[in-house]
Amino acid sequence: MNVREQVMKENSRRNWLKSVDFIGTDKKRITELMKLFFSKDIREMQVSSQVVSEMGDKHPNLIQPYLSKMIVHLNTNPIDAFKRVTIRLCQFMDVPEELEGELFEKGIQYLKAPDESIAVKAFSMTSLRRICEKYPELAAELIPYIEILVDQKASAGIVNRGQKELKLLRGLSA
Repeated sequence: MNVREQVMKENSRRNWLKSVDFIGTDKKRITELMKLFFSKDIREMQVSSQVVSEMGDKHPNLIQPYLSKMIVHLNTNPIDAFKRVTIRLCQFMDVPEELEGELFEKGIQYLKAPDESIAVKAFSMTSLRRICEKYPELAAELIPYIEILVDQKASAGIVNRGQKELKLLRGLSA
C-alpha cells in the first residue's frame, strides 16, 4: 500500500491517525503526503489536509521543511482546508523570517474577509500575534481587526480567542 491509498481509503479521524502511523517518520512517505496536500485535485487536498494537520501535531519537525511552500501557496487562493491547516500550523511552528511579512498580510486579509471561515480567522489571530511578539510595533495594526471581530460576535470561538489574543497583544504594546 502507498500513502495515497492509505490516506484516501476513508475520510475519518480513525483513518487520519492510521495514515499518520503508516507514514511515521519516513521522509519518502511524507513527500508523498505533501504531494497530495499540494494536489490540484480538491478531494486529495481536502482529505490529506487532515493528515498533514495530525502530522504537524505528532511530528512537527517533519512538516517544518514544507511550511515555506505552504505559506507561499496561500497566494493561490486554495480551498479552505489548505488555508485552515497552514494557518493552524503557523500557530506553533517557526515561520521562516523571510515569509513573516507575507503571512502577516495574508492573515490580515483573512481577518477582514467576511466570508472567511471561523477557524481560519481564529488561527490567524494566534499566528499573527506570534509574529507581533517578534515585531511588537505590528500589534497596533493587528489589534483593531481583532477588536472588530470580537465586537461583531461572529462566533463564541472568535470572541473567546479574540479576547485572549487582545490581552496578549496589548501587553506587547504597553
